This record gives sequence, C-alpha cells and structure tokens, in this order.
Amino acid sequence: MTLPDLPQLVEAARAWARGSYAMEAAVELLIHHGTWLLRSDFLRMAVEYAPAHYSRIPLAVVSWDTLHSALCNGLLPCSGSEAAVLRIALSIAGGHPVDLGPAISRLDSTNLAYVLAAVRHAAGDRSAWASVERNAP
Repeated sequence: MTLPDLPQLVEAARAWARGSYAMEAAVELLIHHGTWLLRSDFLRMAVEYAPAHYSRIPLAVVSWDTLHSALCNGLLPCSGSEAAVLRIALSIAGGHPVDLGPAISRLDSTNLAYVLAAVRHAAGDRSAWASVERNAP
C-alpha cells in the first residue's frame, strides 16, 4: 500500500494515538524531530496506514515493538541523536527501557526541548508542545 504525503501521514498518526497521553507524546516527538516519518525504511517496517474507508478517519498505526527490534538489530542505521530520540519515543509509548543519561547527552538543545515536551505531554500536559513551537527557529 502506498503511504500518503507527510501532512496526511502526520494527521493519521495523531488520530491513531489520540486518547493515550503516552502514545500522543511519542508520536509528537517523532513528528517534531522531523526525521523518522520521512524515512521509507522506518515507514515500511513499522507503520501501517489505514485509509478512511477502513475507518471513519485515516489511521497510521505505529508498531513500537517492531521499531525496537529493528533498532536493536541494526536495521535502522542512524546517528546517535536520531537513535536517542527514537529510543526515548519507544520508552514513552512502548515501555522499552532507555538508558536516559547517554540518550539525553546525545541531544542538541532543540531535540532536548522536544524530549522535555514529550515527557510533559506523557504526564498529561497536551499544551507542552506550544512552548516548543513558539521557540522554533
């Protein structure tokens, strides 16, 4: 199945995650980070897109377990920062352990702000992303 363009994919992923602070936070982290949802290997391995005719609205289902396995087995080559963001998203959404010290030490200030917003969101603060978007370059 062909995936939709990025704006449609983002909205479908948000629709799928809606209702779970943890899922919403992890999806928003991937969206704001801006790398993973552009990678065809990532999308092919772990995102199942269901167009609107299967449900009332399109959904993009993320398989956190598949992503964790792929990352751990070297099937998603990436930079240390990209891996850290993905590992943190996996931990928030899927409960996969992350060694937080080394993960956050790989992040620049922008990605650290995204991670902090994701943690706040996972704790129930959906407004956490507003400050990140307000301070975006």
